[in-house]
Amino acid sequence: MKRTLLIAVLILGLMASMLTTAEAAKKKKKKKKKGPQRIERTVEFEYTCPCTGVLQLGTLTGGDPNLGGGAITVGADDLFLKGVAADVTGLDVAVSINQDDGTGANKATGEFCTETEDAIALDPGMEIRVFIGGPCADLTPSAPVTGTITFTLSNLP
Repeated sequence: MKRTLLIAVLILGLMASMLTTAEAAKKKKKKKKKGPQRIERTVEFEYTCPCTGVLQLGTLTGGDPNLGGGAITVGADDLFLKGVAADVTGLDVAVSINQDDGTGANKATGEFCTETEDAIALDPGMEIRVFIGGPCADLTPSAPVTGTITFTLSNLP
């Protein structure tokens, strides 16, 4: 009788433990986020300058990114762009973002000096054309030599 009682108590304890664990697991499940999920991709762009004058004019429709400009394909989820430029000199880098206007010409989309403050809105599917050099919008001098620009393209700002 004692043995039967002991077994019954152990079985009841095991069942209570299993129920408690199952309840705790249910409570720990994360709720699904409502609204759109962020989709992003990173594009790294290396440049070598001088990036002004004739060399930059040769890249108005994309072309060799090592000559101060270049093109980046824009996908359906690429609605916003953020960028960071790092030159070997450590100085500011003026970056101009243009997009194809649908006729092959450039349409000014945005600009930044070394790093974007806010995301730049993009026209989906329209190629991005990058130009480097010239003064920053606030007239901070920009004399890039060689470096990297990292762009983050995303569906949300």
